Amino acid sequence: DGKKILWAPDKYLGSYLQKETGADMILWNSACVVHEEFKSKALKDLKIIHPDAGILVHPEAPEDVINMADAVGSTSQLIKAAKDLNYNKLIVATDKSIFYKMQMAAPGKELIEAPTGGASSSCKSCAHCPWMALNSLENLHECVLSLHNEINLDDELIDKAKKPLDRMLNFNAYDNTFTQRKSL
Repeated sequence: DGKKILWAPDKYLGSYLQKETGADMILWNSACVVHEEFKSKALKDLKIIHPDAGILVHPEAPEDVINMADAVGSTSQLIKAAKDLNYNKLIVATDKSIFYKMQMAAPGKELIEAPTGGASSSCKSCAHCPWMALNSLENLHECVLSLHNEINLDDELIDKAKKPLDRMLNFNAYDNTFTQRKSL
């Protein structure tokens, strides 16, 4: 429609999507506490140690880190990239909880945690989101059972709200592949 999109909550993901789609977006000034800690300087230093490694990056990372990537994508897209890319070593710049599934998809490959900006033994150094770890099927089940509030919306508002949600879901279905970048 040519209207601006207010994007929240992650400015880095919003910026990445803005560049990929050309959408006119206003980005909320917030970021993921894990992905914001990946730093290009430390990643360049690690790449010097492992020049034969590919770099996988989640789009919630800062732009200078994304620019170093051989593949950029969602969690499932990065797992697919780990399997499909022609590298025996992979430097992974996303939450380290991905490593188990990634190793299952690419068992013969060496996975290396991308360095973060935090000092060792700090929350910022572990590349693991403490809040995501709180999610569980049991917690979700308890949440659903304890819902007692009902929100009623008129049909016109529902139709207006449904359009951008459908576009977002269709965009994801259309682009279910990782974005492969040129090697460094």
